[in-house]
Formats: sequence, C-alpha cells, structure tokens
Amino acid sequence: MPTIIIIAVISITAALLFYSVAVWWNWLTKRLELRHLILFWLGLATDLLGTAMMRSSVETVTYDLHTISGYTALALMVVVTLAGTYAIFQRNESILTSFHKFGLPVWFVWVTSWITGVVLGIQKF
Repeated sequence: MPTIIIIAVISITAALLFYSVAVWWNWLTKRLELRHLILFWLGLATDLLGTAMMRSSVETVTYDLHTISGYTALALMVVVTLAGTYAIFQRNESILTSFHKFGLPVWFVWVTSWITGVVLGIQKF
C-alpha cells in the first residue's frame, strides 16, 4: 500500500475519532461548548487532509456511492463546524442548545461514507 494512502487512512481515522467524540459529547450535554467545537475543527482538518491525500493518489475521481457520500458529508461537516463557530462566538443560545440535533444526523452521513471507504479500500488492497 502506498505511503500516501496509509497516511490518508490514519488521517481519516483520526477524523472519525474527533468527529465521533465531538458529536456524542455534544449530544450528551445538549449544549455546544468550545471544547466540542475544537474537536469538530480537528475532525474537519484531519478529514480535509485525508481527503486531499486520497484525491492526490488517483488520476481521476470515480463518482460512486463512497465519493458522493464522502464529499456530501465533508460539505455538511464544514457547514456544521462553521455554524458551531458562529454560535459560540455570537453566544447564540438557540443554536448552542439545539446544535446536537443537527450534528448527529450529519455524523451518520459521514460514518456511512467512512464505512463505504473501508469496504472499498479492503477490496482494493
């Protein structure tokens, strides 16, 4: 397996960890806090890094279930993270206390993409 793929897999797996802790911790507390947001940003950063590395390792992108769900999930995570950032810095209680209702469904979309990536990855290597 090429080194870039190994690093990308580690990065995407770190994103899974960061996103999962952020989403479920936020779900348990029912109020977005700065520590949750930091984990969302770490998840987004490692997700973007891993995705960019995966993209750079292929000549052309194949738009299959994994790719479409992956880019959709990544875009949704960008929106969720930016919305969380807005809520924290504006101290918007309405968003802070309802954020968990939006983060969890987006996380499920993201995990679906992660699982399809694992299945496809195992088939390739």
